[in-house]
Amino acid sequence: MKRVIYVLIAVLALTVTTASAQMKGDKFVGGDFGLGVTSNVLLGESATAVEFGIQPNVGFFVADNFMLGFSLGYTVQGGDGATHTLTVGPKISYYVPLCDKLYYTPSLDAVFCYAASDGYGFPGFGLELNIFGLEYRPTQRIGLSASLLSFDYALLSRDGLTLHAISLGLSISPKVGVKLYF
Repeated sequence: MKRVIYVLIAVLALTVTTASAQMKGDKFVGGDFGLGVTSNVLLGESATAVEFGIQPNVGFFVADNFMLGFSLGYTVQGGDGATHTLTVGPKISYYVPLCDKLYYTPSLDAVFCYAASDGYGFPGFGLELNIFGLEYRPTQRIGLSASLLSFDYALLSRDGLTLHAISLGLSISPKVGVKLYF
């Protein structure tokens, strides 16, 4: 049994060390797309809505496997009384090689946001901690990404009214993305 464990550890170590890393100086341009169902509770009232989002982004690897980026996002949530949200801000991500072309990519986004609904606008600040992100690189120039588990926090304020929104989504509002490296 110990021999099997040692062989598995050796194979894993060789796989991780031979993986093609994201090297310092690499750049990319891409975007994330999300479609899902969200449920929110505000002042004791519950609402469920369909959500669609798009988020173009650019990034630069400042060190091997360590990326700094910038994104601009738009999300629409709901039907007739839809909430529209615009976000802009920096992103930090670390690429952990899992095998030859697959990376675990936890990230943190800090954004300025503006949400509008029913004629009211709410400026604010948001954080997104992407706990379970993956990227698959079928070629050296293309990356396909997925975000399946994230923790989101938003603080919106207007005319003395402050809204705190915290959400944890697991495969309910997944995002997929494409990146072009150069």
